[in-house]
Amino acid sequence: IGPNGAGKSTTIRSLLGLIFPTSGEAKIFGKDINRNKTEILSSIGYMPSEANFYSGMKVKDISSLSAKMHKKNCTDEAKKLCERLALDTEKRIEELSLGNRKKVSIVCALQHNPELCILDEPTSGLDPNQIEEVRSLIKEIGKTRTVIISTHILQEVENICDRVIIISDGKIVADSPTGELQEKFGQKIAVNLILEGCTF
Repeated sequence: IGPNGAGKSTTIRSLLGLIFPTSGEAKIFGKDINRNKTEILSSIGYMPSEANFYSGMKVKDISSLSAKMHKKNCTDEAKKLCERLALDTEKRIEELSLGNRKKVSIVCALQHNPELCILDEPTSGLDPNQIEEVRSLIKEIGKTRTVIISTHILQEVENICDRVIIISDGKIVADSPTGELQEKFGQKIAVNLILEGCTF
């Protein structure tokens, strides 16, 4: 978690080998991503912050293309995820709202049952009902797999995560279980107003 521009997406892209760090190493599963990219990426599901797809393709074709890139048959799992997220697989991307395009991106990231799921701003642009759908799904898959989400929404972290890493200006400023962080920094302020002589 961190404000816009804190370095969240840059960190994720470095971990995935999409950009090269100027110094240091980026490791996943204990292996350097830039030396073992093919092996590591086959076990990862990634959802970028922006859902960019070929606008003329149908939802089912996008999920099928993504499955082929992972060299896996994901038809059954893709169908389950689309049903869970109320996605019409026959619709073209250009017919979908921003929220539903994000959900297509989630399907592509999760359908091959990756060992590690990395979701960048997974609920950005979703309406309240869609947010609850996606949060529920993330919590469910998080029971059996590792899920990393990037967000600037504190409520997202409180509802989904059991560990929080706060980034500011590209540096980690806090790293602890969610409960400990809430105890340390989660102060509540109550303001009582007493109004006299007011007419409502």
